[in-house]
Amino acid sequence: MHTADRPAARSRLAAALAWVAPVLLAGCAGQMQLLENGRTYPGSYNGVSGTAEAFIDGERYTGTYSNPPPISLGIGVGGGSWGGGFGGVGVSTGTGYGGGRALLRSPDGQRIVECYFATSFGSGQGECMSQDGRRFILVIGG
Repeated sequence: MHTADRPAARSRLAAALAWVAPVLLAGCAGQMQLLENGRTYPGSYNGVSGTAEAFIDGERYTGTYSNPPPISLGIGVGGGSWGGGFGGVGVSTGTGYGGGRALLRSPDGQRIVECYFATSFGSGQGECMSQDGRRFILVIGG
């Protein structure tokens, strides 16, 4: 790559990263709801800190939240050839469904609600179950 081509390649790379970064950060924190027999229990999650909480029957359940990113990213920078002046920057993304898990405990630690879900770009759904057999539909985001 000629020295004169490097600023242009860096500029293309910066533009590509500026577009991709917000997509990668989507879904880091937000609201969630647990639905059970017509009742709605509000909650929230924070993917950066790995925490979640939900208010079920007036009690605050807290715990862990894990959701691997549903996006893969590849960036390549090409060089020139013998005396040639071409090179380039390419960005490739792959989207799919990320699978997540939340584990919530009652304030006394005696009751546990375990959730499994799938998300795409910050929204998703799944199912939660408690030790006593209660089942919830989990709605994340949107």
